[in-house]
Amino acid sequence: MSDSVADELAIRKIVAQYCHLCDDGRLTELVELFTPDGVFTFGTEHRGSVAMAAFFDDTQGDPRKRGRHLTVNTDVDVDGDTARAVSDFLFMKVRESGPVITILGRYNDTLRRDGGRWQFARRDVEVAQRP
Repeated sequence: MSDSVADELAIRKIVAQYCHLCDDGRLTELVELFTPDGVFTFGTEHRGSVAMAAFFDDTQGDPRKRGRHLTVNTDVDVDGDTARAVSDFLFMKVRESGPVITILGRYNDTLRRDGGRWQFARRDVEVAQRP
């Protein structure tokens, strides 16, 4: 397998891990997907592990606030030890009537490889629609 294919697969894996960890409430592991100086934006900017941990705990700490992410159409461009990825996503919550899409949007990611491990250096969440 070529290095570029291995890099793309590793980046697609971290995109999926983000969703699984967030949905499962494994927030400490979620924050570890980011570089220590990483940035997460969702309306407001959260810079660094402490700020991100507080944000995720506030928005995802209560199991009733969590749902399921579905991330698709991931496009990855690798340039040495940095990469950019763009993915479309849906966030769904389960109601008595069944699953309901609560957010539709796009992730714009900048990733950095350090010590062979890819991490998010920046994740900007672009919301296209909220019902």
